[in-house]
Amino acid sequence: MAIANWSSRYETGIELIDAQHKSLFTALNVLADSFRTGRSKALMDESLEALLAYTAEHFHTEERYMREFSYPGLAAHLAEHAILIVKARELRERFTEGSPVVMDVTIFFVELLKHHIDKVDRAMVEFLKGQQQA
Repeated sequence: MAIANWSSRYETGIELIDAQHKSLFTALNVLADSFRTGRSKALMDESLEALLAYTAEHFHTEERYMREFSYPGLAAHLAEHAILIVKARELRERFTEGSPVVMDVTIFFVELLKHHIDKVDRAMVEFLKGQQQA
């Protein structure tokens, strides 16, 4: 059972960003499934690490676009990315230490996907589209 369902409402119209967002949804669902099915800690750790690595890669993609097109909201967007990466690393550290973080990790990533895509990325994408059409 998926906890994060992709829908057209998340589409930005920028092919690479949409593909990465879809992959983040898939990675989150794989992680949630590994938690739900009680896979070994090593496999759960592997799933969490993959999700974190892919999130960082995706943020780098967005940042490259924002710099390329001189996005005026760059500083704020970078600050949000930095905060999200720190929170994600803290959750990973807690998981590694054996703390119960399943619900925290799930909530964090679901909120990240929904809020970040719906609000923060949407503003960036609208600007980028305007620049590409100019």
